[in-house]
Amino acid sequence: MKKLIVLLLALAMVGAVSAQVMTAVGLYGEVTLVDQAGNGQFIQWGNGYDTLTFKAQDKDGKYGFSFTDQNLLDGNFDTIRDWTVWGKIPVLKGKLSVGKLRNGTFRLTLPYWAGATVFGGTDRISGQSVLFESDAKNGLVFGVALPYSLTAGPALDTLKNVDLGVKYDMKDVGTGFVMANLDLDAAPGSVINAGFKYVGMKALTATLIGQAGLNNSTYKVGFGAAYTGVEKLAANLEAALTSTAGVLAWSVWARGAYDVSDPVTVAVAANYGSAGYDVNAAVTYDLGAGFSAEVAAGFNSAFYAAATLYYGVSL
Repeated sequence: MKKLIVLLLALAMVGAVSAQVMTAVGLYGEVTLVDQAGNGQFIQWGNGYDTLTFKAQDKDGKYGFSFTDQNLLDGNFDTIRDWTVWGKIPVLKGKLSVGKLRNGTFRLTLPYWAGATVFGGTDRISGQSVLFESDAKNGLVFGVALPYSLTAGPALDTLKNVDLGVKYDMKDVGTGFVMANLDLDAAPGSVINAGFKYVGMKALTATLIGQAGLNNSTYKVGFGAAYTGVEKLAANLEAALTSTAGVLAWSVWARGAYDVSDPVTVAVAANYGSAGYDVNAAVTYDLGAGFSAEVAAGFNSAFYAAATLYYGVSL
């Protein structure tokens, strides 16, 4: 792995003369120093967090490529999360991408999405695909992704599973998103994703998202708002409801955080829903350089508490 990182850094130094090259390593996790039972634990966040990313594009930003290895510390160094070769095609008036995609152009999530709600984000375009994204015109962007299997099959079958996306940006108001993940076979069925992100009021971000599984009777809706209009205070409210084959699940989550001083933040949060409830409070000290220390306690049918050291660095 050391040889791979050294090689990528060398390529970045050589390529920087005629191209824009970036090598990034991100490592994230936590160490429970001690909990209510007197135990401690080292936790690597791993999948999707501990990553190695290499990007390169020409000096004019007309074409390039990227790839990301995830689970960087799992000892294998061979889990390629995504890779993309892309180029801006003047004759098509848009951008063409090919690869194992992980594209969020037509995706929307709730502002905080702390994992406390039963639905926090719509789907993204992913998998082995050819993706076209149009240039923005009057705030409108559309995309078409054709998924291809790694094994040979009828080319027309890609039309059964095409992804169609539309994004419309309304200046000083917000952005609307719609994406259809078509699956005209029996399962799992086509999925329609939609949402709107409102930014028309200073210090307020509000998001409404929804998802409908047309063939599997799955429906989801979520709402989230983040407000920072009071000095040193940040407030979040998020709620979600899902229905799967008639089985309902719901949750409401709220959090308030106050910056006591430059490095110290006090936060109180509560979650209530069909799976139960959780009330907790935390004091966090920003140590700088990607480290923070936190003392937290809460109750969710049983008392819990922990002193935790968090690390998160991307270079």
